[in-house]
Amino acid sequence: MIPKSSRITVMKRSISLLIALALLGCGCAAARVPAASMPESASPSVTGTAAPSAIATLTPTWTPVPASATPTPVLIQGKLAIKVNVRSGPGTSFAALGLLNAGENVQILYRDAAGSWYQILYPPDASGTGWVAAQYVQVAEGTRVPLQATPTPAGPSGKVTQRLNVRAGPGLTFDSLGTLAPDTIVRLTGKNSSAAWLQIEYPGAPGGRGWVTAQYVQTEATGLPVLDDYGRPAANGTQGPTPVAVTPTPTVGPAFADHDSEADPAIRVTFSFSGTRQFTYSSQVSAPSGDPEDWVEFTPFAVNAAPAHLVFSLACSGNGSLSVEIWQAGGLVSGWGSLGCGEADKQVALPSGMAYQVHLLPAAGQGLRLVDYVLTVENLP
Repeated sequence: MIPKSSRITVMKRSISLLIALALLGCGCAAARVPAASMPESASPSVTGTAAPSAIATLTPTWTPVPASATPTPVLIQGKLAIKVNVRSGPGTSFAALGLLNAGENVQILYRDAAGSWYQILYPPDASGTGWVAAQYVQVAEGTRVPLQATPTPAGPSGKVTQRLNVRAGPGLTFDSLGTLAPDTIVRLTGKNSSAAWLQIEYPGAPGGRGWVTAQYVQTEATGLPVLDDYGRPAANGTQGPTPVAVTPTPTVGPAFADHDSEADPAIRVTFSFSGTRQFTYSSQVSAPSGDPEDWVEFTPFAVNAAPAHLVFSLACSGNGSLSVEIWQAGGLVSGWGSLGCGEADKQVALPSGMAYQVHLLPAAGQGLRLVDYVLTVENLP
């Protein structure tokens, strides 16, 4: 019989041997597993006092997302100094979409090439945008409004060099469908037999086509198809003559009808001692067709209820002259004198605190009178 103390000693030795064998087995297993086969989430085992194997540091890779080809425009905040028309394009010849009041905030997207017009967000229109005269929009000092790139139409194109009528056919006897502003890029779709008229894409016309005189379209396009008065290919597909000496009659005018009135003037300006003291308004009027009149409203101020001291200047160009009237409360104002084209710094005194309307219309004459004008009114303190 083995003594109890001896049995305990044997058991301890057996247990120690088993533990040693287990540790030796674990070390061998770990040595047999290649490091590369270990899962990324596994923790390396350290056996005894041996130095741990070096573990490679994994550097994550990142593939940048390419920038959008069309960056989102940065909206620029502006504030209207006076009541203005919102138009479908950068010019007074474009259709009026609506009116915005003085003091309204606008969000500006772009400017036109001349910097005279700003494109703004305008949700009431289906396009979501509109154009307002830049001179009436106040922006933070040093703000640079980006230029809107003018897309070039696919296919033969040209640039309009002067404000032109778009007509239903190649001649002055055809109806006017609308007007094109200078610098408008148009897609050319054909020409008449003398090459004096060009057919263009014009979405507002029946069939999406219209005609303009070639004299005022800059283009390097060649090989345009020859079309008849109805826009059909000429008989036998002949190109027809292209005489160099042809001098076509331009289709300038009439002015685009913007439908302003005494009750709903083109702009409304309220002068004040600490605010607006001067405005400049430019537009066109024409007779016997087109836009026969313009109305511009202003409310002058004066110190201590004295008469307001105003300075008027009027510059004109085109065919004809202007008749200028001042109205107040539905009637003509008398005794203020007159204002003619080319007149500058004309002093006028009017009672302050009430609204006046300047009425501009073509002077009497023969034929089409199309007058471009720039009116400046300043309220002296």
